[in-house]
Amino acid sequence: MKKLNETLVDFVSLVIAEAKMREADVSDGSTVKRGSAKHIKDLEIRIEDLTKWRDKQRKGSESRANYARIVQRLKSELVSAKRYSEKSKITK
Repeated sequence: MKKLNETLVDFVSLVIAEAKMREADVSDGSTVKRGSAKHIKDLEIRIEDLTKWRDKQRKGSESRANYARIVQRLKSELVSAKRYSEKSKITK
């Protein structure tokens, strides 16, 4: 019986973890579905803002490099969110 309980607890933990992976935090502090229009728009706005801040930094500076890394990471997340959104539309 203990094995069954442990298996059940593991299964529930995995389901909860998977549901959390399908969520995304946005700038207004709320949590939305990953790949939703609000999530994608939020990423686009963040990228635009950070790109402006990056461009204000001196070329070759550590600050500019840090902003560039963040922008690249957000662009990667945006591509992933769009792909997830399209995939979700196909499976519905």
